[in-house]
Amino acid sequence: MVNSKAFLFTIVSLLTQSRASGLTSPRCRCIPGDACWPRNPAWDALNATTAGQLIAVQPVAISCYPGPLFNNDICAQVNQNWDLCAWQAEHPAGLCQEGEDLACRVITPPAAPGASCTLGNQPIYAINATTAEHVSAGVQFARKNNIRLVVRLTGHDFNRRSQGFGSLEIWLRYFRNGIDFQETFRSNSGCTRTPWTGSAIKVRGGYQFSDLWTKAKQHNVVVVTGGAPSIGVIGGWLQGGGLGPASHHWGIGADQLLEAEVVLADGSIVTVNACQNTEVYRALRGGGPSTYAVVLSATLKAHRNVPRAIKHTLSFPFTPENRSLYLDGLTTIYSSAPDLMDAGYALFGFYSAVNASLTGQGRSGYSHKAYVMDQTMEEAKATMAPVEAKLKALGVNYTITWDTYDDFWSLFDTVAGTDNPGFPTTVSHLRFLDREALQARPARLRNMIDISVGKPQDSSQNAFECMSAGQVWKDASDPLSSAHPTWRKSYCLHLVLRLWPDDASAEYVAAVKHDVTVVKGRAMDAVAPNTGTYMNYESNREDPDWKRNFYGSENYKRLLGIKRRHDPNDVFYCPACVGSDRWAEDKNGRLCKV
Repeated sequence: MVNSKAFLFTIVSLLTQSRASGLTSPRCRCIPGDACWPRNPAWDALNATTAGQLIAVQPVAISCYPGPLFNNDICAQVNQNWDLCAWQAEHPAGLCQEGEDLACRVITPPAAPGASCTLGNQPIYAINATTAEHVSAGVQFARKNNIRLVVRLTGHDFNRRSQGFGSLEIWLRYFRNGIDFQETFRSNSGCTRTPWTGSAIKVRGGYQFSDLWTKAKQHNVVVVTGGAPSIGVIGGWLQGGGLGPASHHWGIGADQLLEAEVVLADGSIVTVNACQNTEVYRALRGGGPSTYAVVLSATLKAHRNVPRAIKHTLSFPFTPENRSLYLDGLTTIYSSAPDLMDAGYALFGFYSAVNASLTGQGRSGYSHKAYVMDQTMEEAKATMAPVEAKLKALGVNYTITWDTYDDFWSLFDTVAGTDNPGFPTTVSHLRFLDREALQARPARLRNMIDISVGKPQDSSQNAFECMSAGQVWKDASDPLSSAHPTWRKSYCLHLVLRLWPDDASAEYVAAVKHDVTVVKGRAMDAVAPNTGTYMNYESNREDPDWKRNFYGSENYKRLLGIKRRHDPNDVFYCPACVGSDRWAEDKNGRLCKV
């Protein structure tokens, strides 16, 4: 990573000049151009304190635009890798999802007349933290100088919680001090209140899922992660709940956290667990990221591997002519999910009726992968037989395959993703579905699916992910969990997503957003009015009921108390995070109290 100290301050001036106000208000965070913005000697001192790790953040695509940083060769690399989340994670301004407010999009030079490249809502500076002391210095600097602070690991956050105009970023991508396996969990502080007596893995820094998978496979244990290799282990995924292919059988990510080392809002470096700093420990276990502390390391449960796993793959097509039958088939799959999961299955399915000219996808239809652990093929087939019988009775033209694997990881490698491509501009809505939503009112459920499928020209894409229940419900007895209570009663998540091309008109974008958030969203909410949503997925941070939907009303009140006691000045802030309603961005992007 190159430290751009030589043009640290000139580049910031060029990229932020149009939005600086020159005014100072104690109600607002300071931004460049304000009288309260730190002078160069203060930034020099921070750079020295962090051993030269202070970076002037540049837009990822700046090499493609006219100016002193234009470079055809680098721009070609940017164009080649732009859609790869793992590549974006190598940059302090990299994003897995572009977002419609991205102020510097990738282009093929020469730039069109009038094209511009600015930082937009990205941080001004980033500390490429490689030690706990670097993180502490950054937190203290932001607190003392009234600067907005953001925390970024890999930039996968669909709600853009690691962005912020005029901010200082704590960048953890290269904070890496090893991944350690413990045959039996050992607390740093000698805490004996944690009931876990099995193995554990301590992740010391900004490692990605792929790194953790390697360590777990070496020791023949299972760890709960998401399915994409480039996502960070200790960041927003873990702190926001953490759903993944292993969750039904071993729990959500937040419930795996046995202990963590963190930097608090006052800059102190502490251990949090069931014995000390317990409130912060509890909040980190599902109460959302970038709100209570910066996590430096996390010790996670490691489970015994299984000797057998079985996967059932099923698919059936969609055509405009068979729409009614297609909806009947989908409704059957949805309503069958609770009984399948009670018998040990996890399932994730995808379906669409897409316009290939927009998405590049030529197939429409439904497909799923459902799997069980430690059962015989006869047991697995017997559980699935009623579902197949119902589809056959309807006349659904489905295809199935069965596969057996020697352990969990052999299965996992067939259901997890490769490096996921970055998302273009999208809007989405998702909802947890409990048994009542899936079985009590079939006509309403079918109508919701119908609305979600939409028209072929809409290119709506849907996911049906059933990885809760099982161990997720059993872990409800943990008194130190802050996960949304709906995790403990819901079986599945339903997600609908639409995207639009870069050259779409404002009217088209507005229509797409209305369709997803109002038309489709209301249909989903009506099916499951008493559940909520998963804050880590493509959830909508503009949701007016985000406190209840992201956290649960009573759970939010408890988390807000923890936030007020441990970060009364809101050093940590992110949109739709606990306590964030005390702040809002003004028209220039400045963060101000309301």
